[in-house]
Amino acid sequence: MFFAAYVGPSMNPTLRGPELMEIVPYDNRPSRVGDVVFFLPPQRDQPIVHRIVRVTPEGISTLGDNNTREDAFLLQPMDIKGRVVAVSRGGKRREIAGGLRGQLTSRWLRWRRVVDRRVSRLLHPPYRALSHWGLIAWLLPASFRPRIVVFQTHGQDQIRLLLGQHVIGRYDHQQRQWEIQRPFRVFVDERVLHRQQDENRTRLPGWIEDSEP
Repeated sequence: MFFAAYVGPSMNPTLRGPELMEIVPYDNRPSRVGDVVFFLPPQRDQPIVHRIVRVTPEGISTLGDNNTREDAFLLQPMDIKGRVVAVSRGGKRREIAGGLRGQLTSRWLRWRRVVDRRVSRLLHPPYRALSHWGLIAWLLPASFRPRIVVFQTHGQDQIRLLLGQHVIGRYDHQQRQWEIQRPFRVFVDERVLHRQQDENRTRLPGWIEDSEP
């Protein structure tokens, strides 16, 4: 068994960064559809964690639980370093379903996304209006407001937004924008977030409670 940190949105809500993953090598056991696996994609040196959705003679196909398209590459057994069996954060450990249970979990998440998109078409306009004006965020007491935290992975700052102990958003450095989960965007004034990012912050190892937007 070995351990690795998970970051990124592609396996939400099954995995949420930053969590510490417990990974068990397959050894001589076959890969199963439904397993969440840690692997090195062909011709890349950055590991990925996704779920196996198909096993064929040509290779193994994977898909992130939060993605809509299968990965563009096929894996070979040697590419897969192990199966994610559990994750932990803040002293709490939870198991990650694989095999048949993993398949059912994946199907449920896909069905939920379809329903969510249809409902979102109706609720999107008022939701965006509330988020844009920031009225709810302004009315919240300071103790209930989300806070920005910073930690480092592979020498790079990762910026997250927490409400209590729950990660509700992440800052995408490439797109230079915040990705905030619904319905929590109504609790956040993004103008304040961007202003606070421009301010000097004290950075220490691990989690850092920088500010409250």
